[in-house]
Amino acid sequence: MTRFLVTGATGFIGSAVLRRLDADGRDVVAPGSSELNLLTATEDQLSTFVDEVGVTHCIHCAWYTNHSDYLVHEINRDWLAASLRLARACKAIRFVGLGTCLEYDLSAGEPCVEGETPLAPDTLYARCKHDLFEALAGDFAWARVFFVYGPGDRAGRLVPGMLEQFAHGERAGPKFGGLRRDYIHVDDLARQIIRIARSQAQGAINTGSGEAPTLANIFTAGARAFGRPELAQANDETGNQPPLIQPDMARFELEIGDLQARTIEQGLRDLVT
Repeated sequence: MTRFLVTGATGFIGSAVLRRLDADGRDVVAPGSSELNLLTATEDQLSTFVDEVGVTHCIHCAWYTNHSDYLVHEINRDWLAASLRLARACKAIRFVGLGTCLEYDLSAGEPCVEGETPLAPDTLYARCKHDLFEALAGDFAWARVFFVYGPGDRAGRLVPGMLEQFAHGERAGPKFGGLRRDYIHVDDLARQIIRIARSQAQGAINTGSGEAPTLANIFTAGARAFGRPELAQANDETGNQPPLIQPDMARFELEIGDLQARTIEQGLRDLVT
């Protein structure tokens, strides 16, 4: 019998994974911090827990994600150490960790390809994620996450900030409207992560919608979701940021199947209605 252990099940992505597993009727263990504190649990304690609950798969979503400082906070090192202990405790089962597009060298302006695009993590967060990926062994997959939006998204991020302005009838636009980014609805991302977990795919595999609209186009879609297209302000500025951050989804489609991801227009309408 398949049974999933989901860490970070109260977080943005973890809660979406839990919703999807519950909707699919899957058997899930999602311990709270009082039951299993990953940052303080020893490897022996984690191994005992994994054995006692009888899980066959672990989807490890837990990490520090405070929007203001997650890229640089020293607690990333603690999460790396805790995640390594968890991965070793899960050595006999299928383990899926969540990576980040920030592991890639994003300077080329081309879609990121697993095993081909150079890896050059330049923040503490991305380096710790990459170090975990490099240390994993056994039956594991590494779902690289790009940009995400949807229910439970954190205040201060692009999409919730945009929608709040439009909801109040305010005109709004991105600072760098010419940047192209792949944004996936969190429920579609959760479905992809679970499909990766249930597959035989090994190592790094990208997740995403397969599209990279400009930020200006995302704001236009957001305004249209409210029936107020005139609220969107457009520009084609890119500043000194990577002009394109998009996953190449060929490996996912080959080994997992159809992306099953809604367009940004549909996803934003689903959030608004």
